[in-house]
Amino acid sequence: MNFLQNFSGVSYRLANNWNEFLNINDYNKPINYLEIGAFYGGNLLSVAETFASNPESKLYVIDPWKDYDEYPEYKDQQPKIYETFLKNINTSEHKDKIIINRGYSNKKIPKFNDNFFDLIYIDGNHEPEYVLEDAVLSFSKLKINGILIFDDYGWGGPDLTQRGIDAFTHAYYKKIQVLGLKQSQLFVKKIK
Repeated sequence: MNFLQNFSGVSYRLANNWNEFLNINDYNKPINYLEIGAFYGGNLLSVAETFASNPESKLYVIDPWKDYDEYPEYKDQQPKIYETFLKNINTSEHKDKIIINRGYSNKKIPKFNDNFFDLIYIDGNHEPEYVLEDAVLSFSKLKINGILIFDDYGWGGPDLTQRGIDAFTHAYYKKIQVLGLKQSQLFVKKIK
């Protein structure tokens, strides 16, 4: 991926992990993409080069880049992470199609129109109640046949992210199709 040449910081799984469940040829048209939880921007930029490569695509990102009690390993690092994120975006060839929403997802998601996004990637706060809240708030913003991707299914054991994701998939089972799981990412299609 081209963006990796100038990328600073850490990136984990990237959008090339999605190829088993998403056909890249279905995304030649402009899309609206939402990413909740951006860290250094690695996944966001990988989506910009793959599924949102059309120049008219728009990539929206939500992250507060603030310390959480649940993540002591990043304490006092968020200002530097945000600064590095901005550098990564601004030095990429995709900066004009990325819209940054700095803040908490429960405040930012409701501001989007319903049925707006083609793809939504949830990788924010991993506590189950926050994962569930992000999924519920995002669902109405996702188009019919749109894809919701959850990161870190099973991360930290079954009582963290997985519990929140399972709560969502059980409650919304009549409105979704679970497409599958790959490298701890769960893929869900909105069918109603």
